[in-house]
This record gives sequence, structure tokens and C-alpha cells, in this order.
Amino acid sequence: MGIKRLAILGGGKLVASVLAAGLVDELWLTVCPLILGGADAPTPVEGKGFLADLALKLELLAVKQVGQEVFLHYKVDRSPHV
Repeated sequence: MGIKRLAILGGGKLVASVLAAGLVDELWLTVCPLILGGADAPTPVEGKGFLADLALKLELLAVKQVGQEVFLHYKVDRSPHV
């Protein structure tokens, strides 16, 4: 189809499913000056989650501050970890 770049914006279930399927090359996270918590609070990855030995390893590519928000840009590290 010739698609070189695709952004997926969605909730934690969608993000968890594409991460689990190995379809994510890069990840952008925004840290806002707001603390949410509790069992029903939104998270970047919902569902069963990932155990420590299966967790995605990320390589930080860039950090940018805009006002009170911080934007983090990561690359998914697919190299084997021992």
C-alpha cells in the first residue's frame, strides 16, 4: 500500500494490542502536570499488560518541553536482551 508512517491514536486497549503484536516502531508519550490514579484511571496500556521479562525496551530519542508539558519520543528496541 506504500504506507511509510502511520499514527495510531487510541485508548489503552488499542495501544496494548498493537504493542503486543509487535507493530510499533516508535512511541511518543506526553507527561502533563496532572496526577490521575485509581483503578479506573486511564493508562497508556490497558488489559493484562506485560510482565517484566516481556516488557518493551525503549530507547529515548528526544525530549521536548513545551510550557508545563514534556514530550518524550522513544524508539522500540528490538535487539535481543540477555
